[in-house]
Amino acid sequence: MKFEKAFNPIDGFDFEVLNDPDFKEDSIREEIILPILKALGYGIAKPHKIIRSKALMHPFVSVGSARKKISCIPDYLLEVNDKYAWVLEAKGPNENILSGPHVEQAYSYAIHSEIRVPLFALCNGREFVLFHVSQDKPLIHFKMEMLPSYFGSLEKYLAPSNALSTNFKLAKDLGLHLKRLGFQEFDSIIFPEVPICFIGQLNPDMFTTSTGTTIAGGDSYVMSLDFDESILNQMKGKIPDQAIEKLKIRDESARQIVNFVDGNYRVTLDCRVGIDLQENSDEIFLPFIVNRVL
Repeated sequence: MKFEKAFNPIDGFDFEVLNDPDFKEDSIREEIILPILKALGYGIAKPHKIIRSKALMHPFVSVGSARKKISCIPDYLLEVNDKYAWVLEAKGPNENILSGPHVEQAYSYAIHSEIRVPLFALCNGREFVLFHVSQDKPLIHFKMEMLPSYFGSLEKYLAPSNALSTNFKLAKDLGLHLKRLGFQEFDSIIFPEVPICFIGQLNPDMFTTSTGTTIAGGDSYVMSLDFDESILNQMKGKIPDQAIEKLKIRDESARQIVNFVDGNYRVTLDCRVGIDLQENSDEIFLPFIVNRVL
């Protein structure tokens, strides 16, 4: 029985050179990324075009009162039939591409109003990782030595014939969305006139509410907001006193909940992105923590 050798677009590349301090991001682009993009079917001209270092006009992502400045030049923007399909960021061999600022940067390009693509990838020469904007875990992650084994998977998602078939669907939860953008570093984000439709008792000392919101670009999200009794007291005069008194009842057998059917109660909140992910049978979400009521 004869086995065919798996296709390898960087066949012959010596991975030992990644340990050379002079082999940096620009070398990753030329020696590794460009051969992969060409093998996938992209080139310098339409219809499957590699756009290098596209400048974006708007250098900020704004949510509530907070503005986060982003770098405005993605390394590679891949275009299929005059439509943007996915973005790719090149990093140096010793850079972390699974979490942290580099992933936040690539995500900010993918969801940017001038690009809006569902897939973003990073490569540092040692590893390749592909994410979908609506998922926390990678779609694909492999060591570059394993590229021949994974090239078929890359084609499944990233080849021009397939790249536009992935739906653009941003994460439903605003907390997760802001975490991906690096907004956890902000101690204070002001959300004006948040509609309060219900307040539930998580435990005797913690409460929660949630609401829908639309942010710049027209995308809709659900945001969860958790707060303690001191914040509940700050809502006095903004929601009915009876509701506050009911929520303060400690009943081990049942958690209190108040529904505001008319939905007329709006409260301006100073919040921060939480730390602990929450999960139920339907979703994973990241609640905001309310700092104070304004």
